Amino acid sequence: MNKKILSIFLIYFIQFIATSCVPPCDCDPIKTFERMYYGLELKAWDTSGFQNEEVTDSAYKNAFGLTISVQFDLNQISFSKPVIDLNSLGFASAYAFSDCNCPSDEYINLDPIESIEITVLNIENQEITIITDNFTTYGYNGEELTISELFEIRADWHDGFQVDMTAYDNVPNSAIFTVKIFLESGTELIEQTQSINFE
Repeated sequence: MNKKILSIFLIYFIQFIATSCVPPCDCDPIKTFERMYYGLELKAWDTSGFQNEEVTDSAYKNAFGLTISVQFDLNQISFSKPVIDLNSLGFASAYAFSDCNCPSDEYINLDPIESIEITVLNIENQEITIITDNFTTYGYNGEELTISELFEIRADWHDGFQVDMTAYDNVPNSAIFTVKIFLESGTELIEQTQSINFE
């Protein structure tokens, strides 16, 4: 009977010694943040060269893009870390074989983005046209996406992205672009470019 107890103890002890030699995953604590959108930054780009250049006056319609950056405040509301260090109990190998997939921080949008609208003002006749569908971006696999499709696959993250103007038949030669971000509460974040003359 004592030999059975001793052998069970030795088996656990050997396993404890073997797994304790494996370094722990050492994940950072998980933080939870509240995100509140408050502003919008807009940059117009000339994409005709090897490197994008910010548009100061003129650009080509077929080489024009916008960077849309939604500004926000973050407020940390929680900070959690494991109460028990499982490595001290001999479970370090469980972490080692899990490829150390540490959980990421969590972000809660207090007033989420509902939609986006891009318009163009014709400087000559003051006509405003909605041209949101004239702009596209690229997905993770290189596929071309409209802004609506981008919002579907990235439902929780719209803090910043770049779009290229891929249709321009209804874009005037002298134009001002306006971007409106509509939040769930009805709040609108609005920004516009300077006057752009297309060649």
